[in-house]
Amino acid sequence: MNDKTIMDTSQMTILHPRFGKGFLDDHAGRVISNPHIAIVELVANSWDAGARRVNITWPDNGGDFEILDDGTGMTKDEFGNIWPELNYNRIQKQGSKVTFPDSSGTITRSAYGRNGKGRHSLFCFSNAYCVETWKNNTASSFHIKRSHGNVPYEIRFVKEYPKDGHGTKISCDLINNYIGEREVQELLGSKFITDPAFSIYLNGNKIDLFEMRDYEEEEYDIPEEDAKVSILRFDSKKTGRISRHHGVAWWVNKRLVGEPSWKGLEGAYLDGRTAEAKRYTFIVEADLLRDEVKPDWTGFKDTPRADKIVQLVNSHIFDSIQTLMQDVRSGTKKSVLKEHRADIKQLSSLSKQQLGNFVDQIQMKCPTMTRKDLSNSIAIFTKMELNRTGYGLLQQIARLSPTDLDSLSEILDTWSVTDAKKVLDELYWRLDVIKKMESIVDDPETKELQELQPLFKNGLWIFGPEYEAIDFTSNKTLLTVINELFDGGAVDHPRKRPDFVVLSDSTIGAYSSDQHDNNGEVCGIRKVLILELKRGGSIIKQKERRQAEDYAEEIKKSGKVEQDTEIVCYVLGSKVDSPPTKVGDTINVIPRPYSTVLRQAHARTFNLIKKIKEFKENSGEEATDKEIKEILSQIELEVSVN
Repeated sequence: MNDKTIMDTSQMTILHPRFGKGFLDDHAGRVISNPHIAIVELVANSWDAGARRVNITWPDNGGDFEILDDGTGMTKDEFGNIWPELNYNRIQKQGSKVTFPDSSGTITRSAYGRNGKGRHSLFCFSNAYCVETWKNNTASSFHIKRSHGNVPYEIRFVKEYPKDGHGTKISCDLINNYIGEREVQELLGSKFITDPAFSIYLNGNKIDLFEMRDYEEEEYDIPEEDAKVSILRFDSKKTGRISRHHGVAWWVNKRLVGEPSWKGLEGAYLDGRTAEAKRYTFIVEADLLRDEVKPDWTGFKDTPRADKIVQLVNSHIFDSIQTLMQDVRSGTKKSVLKEHRADIKQLSSLSKQQLGNFVDQIQMKCPTMTRKDLSNSIAIFTKMELNRTGYGLLQQIARLSPTDLDSLSEILDTWSVTDAKKVLDELYWRLDVIKKMESIVDDPETKELQELQPLFKNGLWIFGPEYEAIDFTSNKTLLTVINELFDGGAVDHPRKRPDFVVLSDSTIGAYSSDQHDNNGEVCGIRKVLILELKRGGSIIKQKERRQAEDYAEEIKKSGKVEQDTEIVCYVLGSKVDSPPTKVGDTINVIPRPYSTVLRQAHARTFNLIKKIKEFKENSGEEATDKEIKEILSQIELEVSVN
């Protein structure tokens, strides 16, 4: 080995990582920048230390700030193992349950702490602070100061001395981020109200949750019991960092039973990750269950009476939460529905109502669903409703004789109200399609020729029951074949619609229905419908008819369909001067004026128009989901303004 490659380790300098000036701000985040979070974190440290009482000295707009608790305290070595460590893992080192200095084993408490960042909270108020902590009749004091050098903060041991009992005192000169005493009182009262055994004193006065303004109380009568419970609802307003100590807390004789939780007999009231779960707290004072409490106070005994009362109260609280969240859900609902206004506008009134109910249910059942997933769910539901058809039942009604129609009410007796409503809504929707067609088909100056093809796509039922939209769908492959006939001469649609070909004087749509084998598998195309719509005022002559034959023959030659696939071409215009023709056994070309097509459409629905009107008059204004009604009314307003 070459001597030059041998390194003299005795001459090497070991380099240690350095902390940048802003490290602690990034590491601790809002813990050292937001006083509302900082003060809660400091009291949470006392909670985690098993304290029963916390005394806070809060100065008037600056001065000496102090928090004193009667928790377990720390020895000098314990402090040295915990305080200097960044990202201290509380769960790994001490577990998730709180250790009490004089625990009898009958009290349980879940710890707030997870990663040790709460200890930095005093840096929110000052760049230096003091800690005095005592345990086993020995106290230790330390001075902690922020440093912008190689380490984020420095810890200096001051002294060790005898002291009875146990506890911890932290203090500093409050020079930053001052908030008022009343705000501190309401903030801490709303965060630490679930356990009556945990007392907080602010400037010598106990923070009494019953003196707080931000709670509502109601008496709930227990069915079949000559007794009632008091239910208190607290609103912390400022969302907590964690929801572990929010939820439903049960008190018996002013003592906490078990731990607060959002879990009830019927599942989660609110998912703990939601903002509402971190904001609201319910306290149930249920002294009537004093004989049902377990000896260790970890919960209620598994008795029919206890189960029944807990379930009834849980159900009542669940209903209360749904009311509380109604405005939140409504705002989210309207915001997401706006993204789908164009599709929603095409729905029938019944479908709109069903969509509104669907969104309400999914918001309640899935409180953590993301906005994107909710939007996708609405899109799927809307498309399903747009494709829904009640044609089978409608066809049966349309075949009734005039005499039979007089007995329609007897038929309706065999249907549910929803079935009847669906059919009438379907009729109303189809009549609306006809009305829109009538307004533009014969106008030679119309600028909406491209809008006519989508109308007919939804109105294929006009040509007969077999062309129902659920069976015949747009076939873009066949449209590509037709488009190639024009060698690029087709007009580009300004909206780039891929579902029809746009020419200078017409649009062409191609629709197909699948063919199935004996096993129900798709084995080809059974039938193709080509729909060419000429501009208003046009006359269909032999030339126009021949063009349609070319489309059909080109599709046959393309190999995209079977040789026995039937192809029907409708060429629609204002007037017709060419008879229908048949090419071979499988191609039919049918020129037809718009007026005839529209008469066909009316013939399929006209006899029931009176029934629709009667239904509307008898049922009054249809109920419409209020959020959907609001966003659709906004569309009309925007259109009128523009």
